Amino acid sequence: MNYYETDPQMREYFDSLPMAVKTQLVESGVEISTLGELKQAAEHLMEK
Repeated sequence: MNYYETDPQMREYFDSLPMAVKTQLVESGVEISTLGELKQAAEHLMEK
């Protein structure tokens, strides 16, 4: 189970991300347990 499937807020944010960012997050295997961590990781990937 992916982290974003357990929390409705995280799921909503994850679903709003571009497909490339979602793919990178899932494939990276990084452990994310809070919405803040998810936002930080996604913003970092979108800066590249």
